[in-house]
Formats: sequence, C-alpha cells, structure tokens
Amino acid sequence: MSQVRVHRPHSLGSQEARRRFSEVESSLHQHYGLNVEWDGLGGAFHGHGVTGQVLVGEDHIAIDMRLGFMLWPFTHRIRESIEQQVDQLLET
Repeated sequence: MSQVRVHRPHSLGSQEARRRFSEVESSLHQHYGLNVEWDGLGGAFHGHGVTGQVLVGEDHIAIDMRLGFMLWPFTHRIRESIEQQVDQLLET
C-alpha cells in the first residue's frame, strides 16, 4: 500500500471549509471513484483501490489515503492533483 497525506491549514472555520470540500467531492468521485461517508466534520471514503479519511477542523483540513497496489505508479500524480484541488478550495 502507498499512502497519500495532504494536510493544509486554513482560516475559514470548520463549517465553511466543509462546505467548500463538498464542492470537490464530485471531482474525487469522477476521477478516483471515491464515495465519502460523512459523520459530522469527518468522513471515510473508499473507491477503486482507494480508502481513507478526511477531517475538516476549525483551522486545518487533513486527508489521508491508502492506495492499492494498482495505483502505486500514480501516487505522485494523485497527491499533486489532490493538493492542487485542496489549495484552490481553501483560497479566500
């Protein structure tokens, strides 16, 4: 298994950051087949060879993914894509 971790600070507050993250969910579903199951400000997700969790805090967002064997060659590309989307999401 390969891991992708994206942790970013923000000053949006948890509710606004969560609302913004929901805008990215459709892209994650389309590109990676991820479905997020939310429980408050945290969510678990799974898709084709991907599992993980997202936590939206008052001043940070943390995404931890585990990639299956077939996705190892794409770890760097997946990390960059998610970092870019999260950075855009958190712009104020």
